[in-house]
Amino acid sequence: MEKKNGKNIARKRNFRVSIAWALLLTVTLLSGWSVPALAESDKATSIYNKVKFLDWLVHSSPAAKRIEVSGDEEAKQQLMRAKDMWEQAVEHSEKEEYELAEVHIDTGLKLMTKVSRKFKDQEKERHARIELYKQVKGHVEMFVTAFDRIAEEEGKDHIHTMLDRDELDSLMSSAQSNFDDGDLVMANHLMRQAADMVDSALSDARHEDVLLHELSFESLQEEYQYEIDRNDSYVKLIDLMQEKTVPSQASASYVARLIEQNAELRKEADALAEKGDYEKSIKVLEKGTDKLSRALRVSGAQF
Repeated sequence: MEKKNGKNIARKRNFRVSIAWALLLTVTLLSGWSVPALAESDKATSIYNKVKFLDWLVHSSPAAKRIEVSGDEEAKQQLMRAKDMWEQAVEHSEKEEYELAEVHIDTGLKLMTKVSRKFKDQEKERHARIELYKQVKGHVEMFVTAFDRIAEEEGKDHIHTMLDRDELDSLMSSAQSNFDDGDLVMANHLMRQAADMVDSALSDARHEDVLLHELSFESLQEEYQYEIDRNDSYVKLIDLMQEKTVPSQASASYVARLIEQNAELRKEADALAEKGDYEKSIKVLEKGTDKLSRALRVSGAQF
């Protein structure tokens, strides 16, 4: 009886050991095969999504379309390299060579990021030049209106001859033509010449003892406000030009000094206006605007 019981106990012990080994094998199989298989599935999905995104980026994105229609050969070459990276990424992902696929995806994305940033900067510069053109054109139109009012109300023929309207019209027409063709640098250059031309004619008319407030304004206060607006328009134009140019140190210092002098004259003019002395205030403002006119010529020469 004792021998039989001993055999039964041994049999039960062996059975429990077998169960333990079976459980251990199951855990081993699960941990050895199933988890990596799951990880491989996640990797494949991740690569698929990245390849799909790169596909859109190099073929259908707004950046890709802008590059394709541009005249920038360097940008087009970068786009072609990015497309090549996409093709190789597709090839490696189909072979389940995910690490190689990822390398080509990353390279393609970096190429597209670089070229897209370049086009974004160019677009920002283009908008700045468009804004500058509109500002200078408005400046010219405002001054032409002022000049015509002086000439008409004074009734002196020699005032009309101070502004060559044929040359002015030709300059503005050429500027607009270049603007429409997308040559914004030349458009701004020509419009700047037109602004200088009108500014010079208006200055000559005023120096001919033609008092603008007697001819064009109902009061000295109204003329004072006009001079404030004119001075402000110069300041804005200079700011726009300085944003997109890199002048020499000497030119930058000269322009900065003229702007500072104008600011001091503005303070003096404001103080006089507060006391009601608009006549002196206007003369002081004119001095400030003359300084800004010189600053504009220095800044505008590079546009």
